[in-house]
Amino acid sequence: MRSSIFILHVLVYTIFLHVVVDARATVASHSHPSNVKHFESNLDTNIGYWSPSTSSIDWCERNYVVTQYIAEFWNCISSFSMCILGAILFIRGLYNNVETRFLLSSLGFILVGLGSAYFHGTLTHLGQMADELPMVYSMIIWWFILYRMNEFKQIKNKLFVIDILLVFGIFYGLLWTYVHSLQTFVLIFQAHMGLMVLGAIIKLIYLYRQPYHHIYRIKYILIVYVGLLISAFVCWTIDQQLCERMNNISRFNPQLHAWWHVFGAFHCHLGIVCGEAMRLLSIKHRQHQIKNSRSPQQPFKPDDHLHIVYYLGLPYIDYSKEKQTNETKVQ
Repeated sequence: MRSSIFILHVLVYTIFLHVVVDARATVASHSHPSNVKHFESNLDTNIGYWSPSTSSIDWCERNYVVTQYIAEFWNCISSFSMCILGAILFIRGLYNNVETRFLLSSLGFILVGLGSAYFHGTLTHLGQMADELPMVYSMIIWWFILYRMNEFKQIKNKLFVIDILLVFGIFYGLLWTYVHSLQTFVLIFQAHMGLMVLGAIIKLIYLYRQPYHHIYRIKYILIVYVGLLISAFVCWTIDQQLCERMNNISRFNPQLHAWWHVFGAFHCHLGIVCGEAMRLLSIKHRQHQIKNSRSPQQPFKPDDHLHIVYYLGLPYIDYSKEKQTNETKVQ
């Protein structure tokens, strides 16, 4: 618990001190960016409340069309889907007393949504930092969850190893914060996030192949999880490659970047639920090993220890029958 609270304090410190202070100091140098990435040959020159734009990228949606107070209306509104799903997971996590790591992951999910809404609503340099940096922080937390999926030792028993992982994650987050707030590398950031997401998917599939995780209910969630990411990526790509055609030829722009947000939100939701499911089975499997260490080994049946309920088509872990014990929790 203490290590998780420490991570949260560091992330909050990073967001509200390094990002705000550094970005505020560099806003003047970004007041007229010359290397802004656009997706149309004719630049969008609409003026609104947050003009001039100081971000290094301007997405396909036309600026200040719906209201002068929101630069990209649909991209901004769709970002709140991440906040809603993240808040539901966080509240359910508090109620069911899940491990702190999953609460942090849900909070990161919420921060990504808020940052995305801020970015698309303002198209400012600070908004871009509020969007992109929480994505990196969330992936660091997610990687910690994946690599500690089957770990049960307390911190005091493996202090050196745990400290190395925590220090590396914190250092990586701070380093990326400092560098990225000074120079918003569009392509480098996108490639960086792509590798982090792809690596996490490979790791999650590897964890699923372990016998005590290998059940149909998790397999179904994983298939939909990957399918949603592919759908989101297709929307993201088409929105960029066919931007000018959709804005000029057709009067109806499908706002595919907004759909990228929605598909991405459901994708992240399923990922966290899948992580919770695997972690619960890891804990139950460990308890089963301890219980049967001095008696004839009884086969572990993961289907008996995982209960999933669905609300409005979304899966959630049912902890009413399978409560995690304090002895097997790991910080």
